[in-house]
Amino acid sequence: MSSYLDRTLVLLGKEKLERIQEARIMIIGLGGVGGTVLSALYRSGFRHFVLVDNDKVDVSNLNRQIMYSIKDVGELKTKVCERKLTEFCGEIDVQTVNLYVDEANAHELIKDVDFVVDAIDFVPGKIGIMKSCLKKNIPFISSLGMAKRLDPEQVVQTTLNKTENDPLAKKIRYECRQRGLDLKKIPVVFSKETIIIDGPELGSMMMVPSTAGLIIANFIIKNI
Repeated sequence: MSSYLDRTLVLLGKEKLERIQEARIMIIGLGGVGGTVLSALYRSGFRHFVLVDNDKVDVSNLNRQIMYSIKDVGELKTKVCERKLTEFCGEIDVQTVNLYVDEANAHELIKDVDFVVDAIDFVPGKIGIMKSCLKKNIPFISSLGMAKRLDPEQVVQTTLNKTENDPLAKKIRYECRQRGLDLKKIPVVFSKETIIIDGPELGSMMMVPSTAGLIIANFIIKNI
């Protein structure tokens, strides 16, 4: 019988696909980056997810956040994603956590998973995720600033100590140094592109955040 994983099986082989199907992935932040990570992973055969977010779908999300459509506006992002995954494949196991992650609650949140994706913008939350994953020796990757940029070809995976041209990365590097965290042990995805607009509004389109999400998904597959 044909399966949606037939072509994945050809590419990865049975043993690697089985590892993917057994892995438990926590995605914190289900927006433009995190939603693309989730979409790529469940279509690649991952079946166990912990999805963490506290936001509801807003109409302004629809220009770039791949998991949502107009009928989802007003619903919790975690619940929309859970519904779409279970509709896609009844064998997918989804746990949802409606939580605004900060430095205080990250340690308790992060447990019993094989990989953590940090796709939030809140600096204390990102620091908490990094601290907890490093302390518990749980593999993770963090997405940095993707707004105010247009060029997907400048999105790369590296470590925090090698980031540049990113105001969010600068803040995080400072906070990590204050806490004695080793920047070389913090995998990140960031854009080398200089931000193209000024001001507080986070203009964004799909190309850059979704490229970051696909790079993260590939990083997870290679590491799993």
